[in-house]
Amino acid sequence: MDSIIITWRELLLVLAAVLAVYVAEMLLLLRRGGNAGWRLWQRGAQAHAQVQALGELRAQIEALRLEAAQLRARLDRLEVPGAPAAVPDGAADRFAALQSLQGTAFPAGAAGALEAADTPYGHAIRMARAGKAVAEVVNDCGISRGEAELIVALYRSPSPH
Repeated sequence: MDSIIITWRELLLVLAAVLAVYVAEMLLLLRRGGNAGWRLWQRGAQAHAQVQALGELRAQIEALRLEAAQLRARLDRLEVPGAPAAVPDGAADRFAALQSLQGTAFPAGAAGALEAADTPYGHAIRMARAGKAVAEVVNDCGISRGEAELIVALYRSPSPH
């Protein structure tokens, strides 16, 4: 029996022939179908881009959920002793509830410990007691404007009127 020997030259010739047939077929499809093949390719590319964007949005949503859970846990750790058991969900309601605590008697040293703490909030409390404006507290402490407004409202030194 004679064995069949295929050399690199024959492989390259076969590859060139297959490639030529493929290119000819693509040219015929584009010419005959107008731009149907091109439109199909574009739709596939758009669908792929949408799937990628959807995946990115899902990742962002998951990251935001994780961050919200971390912030909830942080808020739970920062609860003020003597605060009402049920604080309403709205931010304005929370602000009003915390303002109502202004005259509440806290356990000995609770307010002083918060003010003395080396945190942005402790620094903000000290600034509020020194009579600084909300904008200064926001810039110096790196806290949100709402937090700064709350701290200044709660800890502002009484005016000498």
